[in-house]
Amino acid sequence: MRIFIHNVDTYLGKVLVSELRRADGGSHRVFGTVAKSLDGAPKVVKRIVGREDPKRSKKMIETIQSCKVVVLDLFNSTLEDLHFVIKALKVDPTTSPPKPTGELEGDVTFILISSAMVWAETKVDREDGVLKESDYPARTPVAGSKYEQWKEMEDLAMSCFTREGSTVKALVVAGGALYGEGEDAFGKLFKDAWCGDKEHVILGQGQNRIPTVHVRDLSRLVRQLMDNSSIVAADTPYFLAVDQPPAPEGQKPMPPTQAEIVQGIVDEMCDPYQVPNVSEWPAQDVDDQGEGVLSDLQETMMLDLRMEPAAIMLDPEFASLNDPPGWYCREGLLKNIRKIAGEFCKERKLRAMRMLIGGPPASGKSTLAQNVSEHFRIPRVDLPRTGANFDAICDMLSTRVCRYRGYVLDAGEAGFGEVERLLRFDVEAPAGGEDEEGGGGGEGEEGEEPAPKQFTRQLNEEICPSFVVVTQAPIGLCEGRYRMAHGEGSIQEFRNRMNNYTESNLNDGVHSLADFFQDVARKSVANLSVFNLPVAGKDEEDMFESTRIYMEREGRPFNYLATEEEVASEILERRAARAAEAAEAIATEARRRLESSTVQQGESKRRTERARIIAEHLAEQQKLREMPLREYLMEYMIPSLTEGLIEVCKVLPDNPADYLANYLEEHTTPGPVLEE
Repeated sequence: MRIFIHNVDTYLGKVLVSELRRADGGSHRVFGTVAKSLDGAPKVVKRIVGREDPKRSKKMIETIQSCKVVVLDLFNSTLEDLHFVIKALKVDPTTSPPKPTGELEGDVTFILISSAMVWAETKVDREDGVLKESDYPARTPVAGSKYEQWKEMEDLAMSCFTREGSTVKALVVAGGALYGEGEDAFGKLFKDAWCGDKEHVILGQGQNRIPTVHVRDLSRLVRQLMDNSSIVAADTPYFLAVDQPPAPEGQKPMPPTQAEIVQGIVDEMCDPYQVPNVSEWPAQDVDDQGEGVLSDLQETMMLDLRMEPAAIMLDPEFASLNDPPGWYCREGLLKNIRKIAGEFCKERKLRAMRMLIGGPPASGKSTLAQNVSEHFRIPRVDLPRTGANFDAICDMLSTRVCRYRGYVLDAGEAGFGEVERLLRFDVEAPAGGEDEEGGGGGEGEEGEEPAPKQFTRQLNEEICPSFVVVTQAPIGLCEGRYRMAHGEGSIQEFRNRMNNYTESNLNDGVHSLADFFQDVARKSVANLSVFNLPVAGKDEEDMFESTRIYMEREGRPFNYLATEEEVASEILERRAARAAEAAEAIATEARRRLESSTVQQGESKRRTERARIIAEHLAEQQKLREMPLREYLMEYMIPSLTEGLIEVCKVLPDNPADYLANYLEEHTTPGPVLEE
């Protein structure tokens, strides 16, 4: 059978391809369009068509007309898309009433997928308040919402092929809030819970009931309608796809409340907290008039309906040809929350990064553990060196955050025994063959005590790390680091710790921490390997980068982390910053040396000048010593004395001696003084 699915690359389209393609003894041929790009289309789709130009439009029409089943969902389609498909099925939807434009070669089932949001304001006359598929003529969406157009599109699809003799059977499937397979409507709730972001809110008291359905169960209803030729569109054109949560005996199933959905997701995927109630939703966007516009999630969380699934879904033979047969998630979101959370992680490529780091003291384990914790945004857990409460640590590693996001365990100097106690537990062994022969149900002869129970050790795979790093460092390097960090007085403590590590991991004949994971845990945990990380010659960043590459050897997890390109860019920026710092340090040192050299040169010049002056002074003193006394007096004293006497004669002071002394002191030119 040939099947056409509009937008096979969307959330719903991919699941439709998966569920509708299977057939007894083979597979149906699937054709379709894409909403974004060919890369997102499932590989099993035989041909991707489009209507970007007249030639491709003609090819798309031919493809639709060649198919026995045509599926279009309103979540990813426009009124123009619907008109195009109806015209391809040879009906003009623009006339009133719609008129046929020709005849198709064979029968076609046209299935339009819609939402329970089209029923949001529907009034219920029944006492139990439950809406059924037969109530579809009364369905009423919220006034002013996009679902008013959805209702018009549903009515258009059903009205175009009601004429007698039409070879097209038009059916509408309205699903509750879709969940599963990576999420769409509830995607933000799951994302915030996985990331630990406490941004969840509950509107009002949150007691409104929201009908839900797993996206696979909706697709299986489409598959059932596709295979069931006995369905008459004129009698039953409308089908409701909602799941059936468990209900007390004698009561009908009721959808979960808004509060139950939000709190249930939070309690499963992150550290539980009481989700706050708000009086109104914060607006996500604004319209052309500046008014707040609610998101699809907010509109969904305001829904308050009780709906009964289509009768065909309640049939015991429902989806009997699917794999696995029957309902995929009949009891609803909350009853299967762990399964749904697992699907979310798988589809969003979210991987629990569980890691253990061990090695000798002062080999950089704690710093590495902190860097891994910060980069992958996972909790860090430390294993105490002494007095460890293994049950408490096991409980920590079993928390919801560690289950979904992972952890990094700093195991210190732990050996085989410590990790064995932490990661394995006792399981009662089945009774042996010899006990069964007596036919006494395992009891011994009269008077004998029953044989004691036998236990075997089993690995706790849910908390066992997927990555193990053992640091490798020379004792001298570790001792030097320990001394720098803790001082000289701590060396004895280091040696005691080093001796304990050696006895637990390095001595001949001793099973080490690495042996536990290579010989025991590896049998149960796929792709588990031990990475021996050499420390010598590496700084903190080098150690972390080596560890990151080891952890991402099978691909980098999405985990809402930076991309490979962003990580590489960040590393280059850090290296460039370090290079710039090193260059600046070198330049600073060069300037310091230059300044020091300049100072030294100046001091040298001053010393030279001082030596020259001293040499000149000594030479002058030597000259004076060699000069006769008469010559010395005539050259340095008589001229000044003569001028002074002349001045005394002119002035005739009262005290000629004092006057002459003052005159000589003021007017005598300094000359060389003969030192003793």
